[in-house]
Amino acid sequence: MQELATRTKSKVWILTVIIFSFWVLLFMRVFYIQLIRGQDYYKQAMRNRAQMIKIPAYRSVIYDRNKEYKMAYNRKSLSIIATPAYLPDDEKQREEAISNLSELIEMSIDDINSILKEQAIDKYTPVILKYDVDTRTLIHFKEHSELYPGVVCENRPRRIYSLREKAAQLVGYTGIINKEELKKLRVLPEYHSGSVLGKMGVEKYYDEMIRGKEGVLERVVDVNGNVQAENVEKDPVSGDILVLSIDKDIQELAYDQLGEKTGAVVVSKPSTGEILAMVSKPSFDPNIFTDRFTMEEFFVLKNNIDKPFLDRSIQGTYPPSSIFKLITSSAALNSGVSIHKTVYCGGQTRIGNRIFKCWNVHHTQDLISAIAYSCDVYFYTIGLLVGREPIIEYGHEYGLAKKTEIDLPGEKTGLLPEMDWFKKKYNRPWQNGDTANISIGQGDLLSTPIGINTITMALVNNGIVYKPFVLKEVHSALDQKLIWKKTPEILRKINLSPEQFEILRKGMFGVTTYGTTRWIRYATDIPIAGKTGTGEAGKEKETHALFTSFAPYGATNQDDIIAVTVVVEHGGGGSGVAAPIALAIYDYYFKKKYKIPYKAVLRTAD
Repeated sequence: MQELATRTKSKVWILTVIIFSFWVLLFMRVFYIQLIRGQDYYKQAMRNRAQMIKIPAYRSVIYDRNKEYKMAYNRKSLSIIATPAYLPDDEKQREEAISNLSELIEMSIDDINSILKEQAIDKYTPVILKYDVDTRTLIHFKEHSELYPGVVCENRPRRIYSLREKAAQLVGYTGIINKEELKKLRVLPEYHSGSVLGKMGVEKYYDEMIRGKEGVLERVVDVNGNVQAENVEKDPVSGDILVLSIDKDIQELAYDQLGEKTGAVVVSKPSTGEILAMVSKPSFDPNIFTDRFTMEEFFVLKNNIDKPFLDRSIQGTYPPSSIFKLITSSAALNSGVSIHKTVYCGGQTRIGNRIFKCWNVHHTQDLISAIAYSCDVYFYTIGLLVGREPIIEYGHEYGLAKKTEIDLPGEKTGLLPEMDWFKKKYNRPWQNGDTANISIGQGDLLSTPIGINTITMALVNNGIVYKPFVLKEVHSALDQKLIWKKTPEILRKINLSPEQFEILRKGMFGVTTYGTTRWIRYATDIPIAGKTGTGEAGKEKETHALFTSFAPYGATNQDDIIAVTVVVEHGGGGSGVAAPIALAIYDYYFKKKYKIPYKAVLRTAD
């Protein structure tokens, strides 16, 4: 019995030791999990959870004026997308994953790391590494997904710009929101880290309308970022369709006509303010921003000496040169100067103790012929007769120092030399020589091409200037129905009579029939009225070539008239360089594109 009791005690002791050891081991395991590895397991648990992910809406289609050509649209693109937060934390594992990814998408490791760093505002921002993945790459990715933790392959909208560099500054491009933009737009729910938004042109100005409404995707991922399940909670809604006033064919022609030249072309309908074409060169292909494009490459392009990101049509400022003589003429007419008053041009005139030269000897000139021949001596004389203040006042009336308020971002203003500004810059009083200079469009005068075009609009419309615009209509993305249409909006009214405006128009018609650009009368039967300009660009630089115009002169239907303004930087003379570009546009517009019957106007004899 004693032996049995001893054996029983031994078994109980062994069982007690086992139970105690079990509890010790359990306690140690709990201690290890909770205190030693607790933070790691917490992170893993937080990762292996449902995520609410924004589904980007398809940006709206942007059509040209005839709603037949898509200037910007989207297409589905199978894309490789990485989320930095779901890449391995371990440095070696992360390097291995990126190395595998590099082989998969044929992109260098440095480029992948650079894109991840540049485009991810926070670690949860998905970054598109490659668009348009082919079938072979997709199959390999699906079969070996464990090699690519934190990476998914899914369809994303890719923005396509059909006219490429021919409408880059006008239509614009899109990109990931940066920190400065996010700070400004955070109050709007549609803008957040990772948002795609317009960066230039129409894409930027109408971004809220174009972007549509994002959807919501609920997704469950494991600790490696691999998708376990997903469900669409809210479908995205595409933005409404935009129809621009731009004529795709005129836009292309204007770009091609500039050739290798640097400059801008603006084509408009004065009767409404519609912009038919707006070109700026040099340019760039906006499609590069939806391809593999690093920030280094972006800054190389942005800092290019030719300034391809500058929209010269609304941001380039140039001396209006002889085009300003139309403003001096307006001030003279309003001041009561008779159109029959003549001035003799012997090639120069004396003002004070200085000799002011004309570019030619024009003999006796009246107002109309002085506009046609662009006689400097005539306008020196008339400018001094009228005086500085009326000329500056009419510069303001035509809006030279104001924005045209066109619906595009970044428009610049021109310059008129106000007295305080002038005295501060030159530290001397205004003199007669300064009045003479501005009378012919030289001195401290600047205008944008769109600003010069609105001056031309005013001359066509007897002083009425309609606000220029590029957005013509908006249609519903759901049923294509028209939901908004632009109504012409008067921007300003110049104080002259219709008879006085007709005098100015006659002078412009004289330019193309017997004046500085009389070669046009032999090149076409379209009655074109215009004004040339040769703008100073520095002592050692070639002058800027300018030509602003309208046609048909004498049209009975105002809606048939279009206005064309051309500026060629360092191009030389307006007649020989800028005017031929405008002529090509008129010929195409009236004879090939729309075949509008223009009124035959009796040519003035030489």
